[in-house]
Amino acid sequence: NGEAGVPTIPSLIGTADTSGRAYEVALSLDGNTAYVADFTSGLQVIDVSDSNAPTVTDTLDTSGFAWGVTLSADGNTAYVADGTSGLQIINVSNPSTPTLIETLDTTGYANGVTLSADGNTAYVADKDSGLQIIDVSDSSNPALIQTLDTSGRAYGVTLSADGNTAYVADE
Repeated sequence: NGEAGVPTIPSLIGTADTSGRAYEVALSLDGNTAYVADFTSGLQVIDVSDSNAPTVTDTLDTSGFAWGVTLSADGNTAYVADGTSGLQIINVSNPSTPTLIETLDTTGYANGVTLSADGNTAYVADKDSGLQIIDVSDSSNPALIQTLDTSGRAYGVTLSADGNTAYVADE
């Protein structure tokens, strides 16, 4: 361990083999559940309460190819960047039974997603269609606010701490 308990040499302590290709992971607030964007296998729910023996407990097969995932601040909703199927909004308040709330088909190929601090706006890296800005304040009725054409292919997105700047990984 390094300064203040920060490991200087990371080590593998456990793995869970998902059925697809794992591209991104989001962790529940209590740290006991991981949600994995698993490409053709959709959203994988993994019990990580025992980090030495994580276990896939459920799968929600999304209609596209799950590339990115993020959770709402309360941890009850997962937002999945789902390739040609756009943005999938999923109720994960009970991790053992994730259920689809709604889909917003973006104009491109959704690769990455992040949320504003208040949880009312989703930012989707939408490959050739750039950055899609989506109102998700009513998760059952998401609405496209604006599209920003980027110069390349948008693959990932994150926001600055103050939420005023979006950073887009744009090939």
